[in-house]
Amino acid sequence: MAVRARVDRHKCVGAGNCITLAPTAFDWLAGDFGKTDVVGADSVDEEVLRAAAFACPTAAIVLEDTEELLPWQLRGKTGPARRVMKTFMFTDIVGSTNLVVALGDEAWETMLGWHNTTLREVFTAHEGEEISTTGDGFFVSFDSPEQAIASAIAIQRRLADHRRTAGFAPGVRIGVHASGATKVGADFRGRGVHEAARIAALGGAGEIIASAATVGDGIQASERRREVLKGFTEPVEVVTVDWH
Repeated sequence: MAVRARVDRHKCVGAGNCITLAPTAFDWLAGDFGKTDVVGADSVDEEVLRAAAFACPTAAIVLEDTEELLPWQLRGKTGPARRVMKTFMFTDIVGSTNLVVALGDEAWETMLGWHNTTLREVFTAHEGEEISTTGDGFFVSFDSPEQAIASAIAIQRRLADHRRTAGFAPGVRIGVHASGATKVGADFRGRGVHEAARIAALGGAGEIIASAATVGDGIQASERRREVLKGFTEPVEVVTVDWH
């Protein structure tokens, strides 16, 4: 497929037409059933993808022909594929739609800019590699579970400190999962990536949810529990990491 899809969060009103037409390509944004997200654009034919975009009443689905994109816009999504072991972290601002409404566009953009800068500083300091941003969250890879967990804890502590000193910081959920994946250019694909995103969706504001096997013995965490992730049939064991 020579088309890349993305959803403009500010235009999306959650009509759900794209999910109805292409349920494997689009799904509700984790934790926000008023917005949709691209989950598998390459799972459908280009014709179906374009039909889903055309059906959006607010033209929130943007399709880009990759042949017409500049090399930096492709973000390394082409190239030879190889299997790697990584630890993936997904972050997401909880209740972002409500925040936009409450703050207004200008204040939201200011807050979002601070959020993005802060999280990038933290995960970069822990040698995390930003794979993509969803507008109010990040997809990051790490070479080790220890780096990813330490980064997640540092992010929640930084946000908590800002709430104490400045009065407000957005509530962020974080999911962490170590898994094998297929690396294509600078992108990662496969079951493990989807598992990591679904694990993140289990969390609430201020929580870190990790697959049990990802968390080392030295980390304070809840008892293991079994969760069935959306789209999967077999449950996985997860824990809530205590970052306080």
